[in-house]
Amino acid sequence: MIFKTKGNNYTMRPIWVILFSFFLSCTTVIEKDGSLSPEEAVRSFELPAGFRIELFAAEPLISDPVAMEVDESGDIYVVEMHGYPADLKGSGIIKLLKDTNGDGKPDKSIVFADNLVLPSGIMKWKKGVLVVDVPDVWYLEDTNGDGKADKKEKMLTGFARTNPQHIANTPVLGVDNWIYIAHQGIITPKVSMEFNDTGSSVRYPGKPGLASLPRDAAGRSIRFRPDMYELEMLSGESQYGHTFDPWGHHFCTSNANHLFTEIISASYLQRNPSLLVADATDPDIPERPCITYSP
Repeated sequence: MIFKTKGNNYTMRPIWVILFSFFLSCTTVIEKDGSLSPEEAVRSFELPAGFRIELFAAEPLISDPVAMEVDESGDIYVVEMHGYPADLKGSGIIKLLKDTNGDGKPDKSIVFADNLVLPSGIMKWKKGVLVVDVPDVWYLEDTNGDGKADKKEKMLTGFARTNPQHIANTPVLGVDNWIYIAHQGIITPKVSMEFNDTGSSVRYPGKPGLASLPRDAAGRSIRFRPDMYELEMLSGESQYGHTFDPWGHHFCTSNANHLFTEIISASYLQRNPSLLVADATDPDIPERPCITYSP
């Protein structure tokens, strides 16, 4: 399900959409097995003062959502990862949600793209969207206006199809106009050797001689500018998701360290390859990092 939240706390940046994936019934009553209808689920949330939550989209419009993006027309792209954690048969889907009656909520769902394996992030770019589906980053575009992607171009490749908890994900446009991708590197789960892939050099496919990175980007997050074929590793990693504040600080996360930031960027560290730096990130995030750290 997708919920919309709103807060009036002036100390927080505006965040109006939070994405949750639950296996819930679509009825309006509590089921015998204890599961909740979407409406009942909304009423079950406990929120801080000044916030409210609204149901925005639920089954059957969407299912198993993991990421979403809103375009300039108000249409919403929802990434559905039906195969998590072990199905590699191409069950991943991107749904395009449309509001056809002007009530501010989607009432129409179109399969924008399918046959994706473990899609883990989406970002609006040019006339289409960038989608991370390791080992690749794809550009998908609907060129004839039918709501379905008929153009598919591989932008980057080489990321390891490793433990699905740690695959490359979440393309984000930074304040510096680079596109950032969260990434944590190779971690093979003992329960399935199907994810023992080690990746290859991260690169622009079919573009020999252009910028490329070491195998699986050495387990680092990356940034790239596809119009200029630029590609760089970052100095840190992020397990799933990342963001920036208005001053350009890059905030990352993992399930063991919920919030940390890169203090020294890779571009500075690479000036002196003989300087050994054990960790260029800091987990001790102050309330106002723009005062403590320089961009």
